[in-house]
Amino acid sequence: MKCVSAIAAAIATALTASAAPVQRQLATCAFPFAANNTDQVVAVTPESSNAGWAMSPDQLCTAGSWCPYACEPGYYSAQWDPSAALYNGPGSMNGGLFCDGNGQLTKPFNDRPYCVKGMDNARIENTLGESVSACQTIYPGNEAMLIPSVAQANGNVSLNVVPSTYWLGTSSQFYVNLAGSNATQCIWGNADKPVGNWAPYIFGAGQAKDGNTYISVQYNPLYKESGFSVQTTYNVRIECESGFCNFPTGGQCKCEKGVCSIENGCTVTLVGDAKAKYVIY
Repeated sequence: MKCVSAIAAAIATALTASAAPVQRQLATCAFPFAANNTDQVVAVTPESSNAGWAMSPDQLCTAGSWCPYACEPGYYSAQWDPSAALYNGPGSMNGGLFCDGNGQLTKPFNDRPYCVKGMDNARIENTLGESVSACQTIYPGNEAMLIPSVAQANGNVSLNVVPSTYWLGTSSQFYVNLAGSNATQCIWGNADKPVGNWAPYIFGAGQAKDGNTYISVQYNPLYKESGFSVQTTYNVRIECESGFCNFPTGGQCKCEKGVCSIENGCTVTLVGDAKAKYVIY
């Protein structure tokens, strides 16, 4: 009887298992760009689940979704959902390439390259003895600060200043990390981890419809609210390199020893072809 009961139990278990619903795994799209490609596309955390896409490290590029990618410093992505027409509405996450139901990638604007050179009128000059990473937010996309532009010790790096023709006229935003940071710190931070969206500085840059470019610097409110000291971090000032740069009242724009020349940050207008730099000191 025990043998019969054991057989019956085994059959019941097998029937239950066969009746369980089979979960179908969504198709995914592989990151199609090789290292050092000629498209100026760079991989973001390629060893993680995002596999190089400019998405959160645990996020897959799945069928039926848009998958943003990052461009090298000074370049911006020229591909996004053509139907995305609202800043915070449907489509605001739809940057990059479309992964269809079969796991095939579609390029929405075939007449454009993947990456286009930006305004080329702003850069970071790092006078410190350690590197500093500026982390650009993904927009359109999940707005995570994942695209790195790293100014090496005593070095320079171009910033991606987008033209007025960029998606819905939006500008670029950079969270600028502490001294000693690199591309791996271009991630979501938290109140205990001052990197990414908890970095000490925020830089903004973009061309407006009037043809002028506006660049700004401020201390990150999250950094200050979390108890980190802006007095002891490095300083930043904007300097004009060529052309006419219109500075705010007082003729300067800087954040130094915890105080900005204009309360809550300042903005400099680069008129026409003017160029400027953020000096980290």
